[in-house]
Amino acid sequence: MKRHVILVVDDEMEIRAFFTRYLKKKGFEVQTAGNLADGRILLNDIKPTLIFLDINLPDGNGLDELEELKKGKLSENVIMMSANDNKEVIERAEGLGAFDFLSKPFNLTRLEQVIESHLNHTN
Repeated sequence: MKRHVILVVDDEMEIRAFFTRYLKKKGFEVQTAGNLADGRILLNDIKPTLIFLDINLPDGNGLDELEELKKGKLSENVIMMSANDNKEVIERAEGLGAFDFLSKPFNLTRLEQVIESHLNHTN
């Protein structure tokens, strides 16, 4: 069975810790980064199955990064995250090819659905 690697890029340590605990319990390998620069380094080192990407990061905007990921055909592996879930933000994420969008705080049922849906979509 293929081991799925999930990359989480979020500046909040509590969010990264939550994802690490939760996803490891589900059998995933998890890598985390607190900013875009570190996320890019990890992205080059690993080939994540799924990327959870926050919009507001200390060194840039996750939507701008999503635009770059789209050029490399990686945007379909991205779940955007933000406490700002206004319609324009969600539409821009969708337009840039994000697989889905999660609002903070997370609903665990929704999180599980998004992960399962992505894995079914890519397998």
